[in-house]
Amino acid sequence: MLTFVWKIRDHSLLRLIGLTLLLMLFLGAFFVVFRITYPAVQQADAVPQRVLILDPSDPESLAIIHRAQDKSFGLVPAEPVDGAGKRYFPSFTPSFAGAELRLRRMVAAPEVTRHPRIFTPLTSVLPAVPRRATLPQQSLPQAVLQAVPSPEVARRAPSVLSMPGVELTDPENARFSIAIAASGQVVQALPLFTSEVPAVTSRLLVGLRSLKFQPDLQKPLQWGTVSFRWQTTR
Repeated sequence: MLTFVWKIRDHSLLRLIGLTLLLMLFLGAFFVVFRITYPAVQQADAVPQRVLILDPSDPESLAIIHRAQDKSFGLVPAEPVDGAGKRYFPSFTPSFAGAELRLRRMVAAPEVTRHPRIFTPLTSVLPAVPRRATLPQQSLPQAVLQAVPSPEVARRAPSVLSMPGVELTDPENARFSIAIAASGQVVQALPLFTSEVPAVTSRLLVGLRSLKFQPDLQKPLQWGTVSFRWQTTR
């Protein structure tokens, strides 16, 4: 199957030329409409209406000549002039002429009204508190650390397994594995926990090795575990 594509003529160049001509025409009209026109300067000739001849021999005319030569001509003259010369200059009267400074009357301080003091630093605003009753001091029961053997060695353990002189803060986590010989002596003790104070572990090891269990010749070496608890004594 064959497909034929007819070429379309491109008129973009002609459009560009037309737009360029239109832009130039618009710019020309813009310069014509907004043309800058400078006004013509006309020279004005000053025609004197009156001529005043100043004679240096005349004191009044000489004073006017000196004032015209002085750079401070526009200022108020400091030296007094006679009445005849004043007619050429306007009279100047300052706004503060005749003013007089007068002291104003002092405003009296307002009288301070003294209010009665309801409270003073020594006034007690809180109600009286009754004295607290003192409770009689009661003697706290003493506690002794006791060793609790596991069931496998509990039958050979004595009735009381106290560990005096040991301050154990976490007895629920303290456990030891002990080996009991046939004579009932603890020959080995291994800690099954990690104590924060090594000295406490050492005291527990010494106390466990000093314990005496019942002898059993049928078991030359028996292993068991020991835990601890605090027991109060009355």
